[in-house]
Amino acid sequence: MSYLFSPKNLGKKQILVVDDVIDNSLLIATILEAEGYQVDIASCGYTAISKIEANPPNLVLLDLMMPEIDGYEVARWIRQNHPSISVMIVTAYDELPAFEQQQVQVDGVIRKPINIDELVTQVQAILEHK
Repeated sequence: MSYLFSPKNLGKKQILVVDDVIDNSLLIATILEAEGYQVDIASCGYTAISKIEANPPNLVLLDLMMPEIDGYEVARWIRQNHPSISVMIVTAYDELPAFEQQQVQVDGVIRKPINIDELVTQVQAILEHK
């Protein structure tokens, strides 16, 4: 698994997976790399922002519940600084709080535990739409 967006993968769509639970990130990364995407991971919001600044991906998959800076804050930052990047929320919540939904525009939501087929289908749809 490569954790850097390297020149040899220039034609591939780039996805950043952000989750403070490394097992979740690795599972999602493995699934998406098998589908032909180039995937990097970040274990916190600050690392995600640094990676986005250094090399903006096509799509960011964001866990909501993270320490220090949560997924909502990262999503708001992306919308303000890189509005062309797609954002997909990955959450254990049954429903996103209505207040937060109004504050942050996202391109998709996937529930934990992850349904692999649903993940792949949503990611493909988001990236083809852009």
